[in-house]
Amino acid sequence: MMKRTQYAFGLCAIVAAAAWYFWSILPVDETVSQKVLGPAEQPQTDLLELTAEKLASAGIEVQPVTLHAMQPTRTLPGRLDYDQDRHVAIKTACDGILTEILAHPGTSVTRGQVVATVVSPEVGQARSQVQSRLADLSLAQTELGRNEAIREGVEQLVEMIRNQKSPEQIESELQDASLGEYRRTLVAAYTRQLLAKEVAKSSREAAVRGAIAGRIQSEREGEQQAAEAALASIADSALFDVQQKCKRSEADFASAKREVDISLQRLNALLGPAAPRATEQTFDQIHSDTISNVDLVSPIDGTVEERLSAATERVRAGDSIFTIADTSTLWAIADIRQRDWDAIRVSPGQQVRVTMPAIEDETLDGEIVIVGRRVDTATGAAPLVARVRSTDGRLRPGLFLRMKVPTGPPRPCIAVPEQAVVVHENQSFVFLADNEHQFHRVDVTIGAKEDGMTEIVRGLEVGDSIVVSGVFTLKSELLLASEGE
Repeated sequence: MMKRTQYAFGLCAIVAAAAWYFWSILPVDETVSQKVLGPAEQPQTDLLELTAEKLASAGIEVQPVTLHAMQPTRTLPGRLDYDQDRHVAIKTACDGILTEILAHPGTSVTRGQVVATVVSPEVGQARSQVQSRLADLSLAQTELGRNEAIREGVEQLVEMIRNQKSPEQIESELQDASLGEYRRTLVAAYTRQLLAKEVAKSSREAAVRGAIAGRIQSEREGEQQAAEAALASIADSALFDVQQKCKRSEADFASAKREVDISLQRLNALLGPAAPRATEQTFDQIHSDTISNVDLVSPIDGTVEERLSAATERVRAGDSIFTIADTSTLWAIADIRQRDWDAIRVSPGQQVRVTMPAIEDETLDGEIVIVGRRVDTATGAAPLVARVRSTDGRLRPGLFLRMKVPTGPPRPCIAVPEQAVVVHENQSFVFLADNEHQFHRVDVTIGAKEDGMTEIVRGLEVGDSIVVSGVFTLKSELLLASEGE
C-alpha cells in the first residue's frame, strides 16, 4: 500500500513539471500582457519631460525638418602642390660667373626685382654688336632725313620755276631750304632761260622795225628754246635724282633697322626670360663697366622657395639659380583610380571641397582646373587638379588631402544637422519636441552625410520639430530614466 502511494505522488510530480515546462515555452500574447499590465503600468522610457532649470542649462534648440539638396560625392586622396602657373625656376640662359646673390629662401620678392647677377663675356660681345648696329641706324636715319629735306626743297624750287617766279622771289622764299647742289644748277639754268627769253623778246621788236636781220632773230629764238629745254631737262633730272636718293636712303635705313632687330634678338636670346628684355630705348642705360652683366629678375610676385647656386660659381646655360613661387594659390592634386573613372563626372570650373588632416576643422573650396587623362604608370591613377586659395600661409605643398568630388546631380531629401542625430546600441535616433518641456525619442534610418547635414531615409517628415542643440543632455536623461526602471 505504501509503495502505491509513493508511486502516485511521483507520477503527479512528473506531470506537474511537464506542464510547467510546456507552459513556459509557449508565446505570450502581447495584447494579453498589456492588458494584464494596464496602460498605466507600461514603461515610458522614450518620453522625457524636463524642468525649466534643466532646459536652461541644457541649451535646448528646436528647428523644423526641411528638405535639403544633397549631392552624391566620392572622396579622393591627394596632395597639395605648387600652382604650376605661379611656380617658376630662375635659370641663366648663358654661360658665365654668378657674381651676386640678392635673395635667399623665404625672402619675399616682387615682379621685376633683381635677385642675382651673372657676368657673361658672350653677352658683352652681343651688346657691343647692338651698339654698332644702333650707330649704323643713326647714320642711316640722318642720311634719310637729309635726302627727304632736299627732295622737298627741289620739288618746291621746280614748282616756283614752272610758275615763272622771279629769281629774287625764289631766293627770298627758299633761303633756308635744303637744296644741296641743286640750288646752283637749277637757278643757273633758270637764269639762262630768262635771259634767252628776254633777248629774244628784244630782238623781235628790233626785227619788226628792220633794225636786225631775220636770221639773227631766228638764232636768238633758237637759243631761247634751247635754254627752256635745258631747264626742263635739268629740272626732271633733279626730281628723279632726289627721289631715287630718298628711296635708297629708306632702303638703307630699313636694312640698318633689321640689323638692329637681329642683334637685339640675339642678345635677348642670350639674356633669357629671367633677365630684363633689351630694347633700343633701354640701351642708353648700358655702361662700359657693366656691359657683360646679366641681371636675373623675378617674373612674379612670390617667395624664394629654393636657392640652387652660390655666389662665385660658374654657371652654364640652363642652370637653375632659384625657385620662386606665389603660394597665395596652390594646386590640390587628387588621384582618380580606375574604379572611380566612370563615377566621377567633373569639368574645369566646377567646385569641389578639400580637407586636410593636418588642418582640422577647415574645409577649402577648390575650382577644378585640370581633369587629367594620362594615367601614371607608377600609381595607376589620373590626376584631378583643383586650385585652392591659401590666405594665412598654413597650406604647404606636400600636405596630404582629401577631395570630395561630385558623382551626380543634387537631389532633394529630408536632412537634419549631424549633431541632431545620436546613436545608442547601433540605433540612430533623434528627439522630437512635443512642447516646450516634453520630448520623445524617434528612431531613424540615416543615409548620406554632406556639409554637416545627415540624410534621413526613414523616421521623419517635413515639418517635424526636432532638437538640434542639447541633444546629448536629452540622451543622458533618457539613459538614466531607462536604468532607473
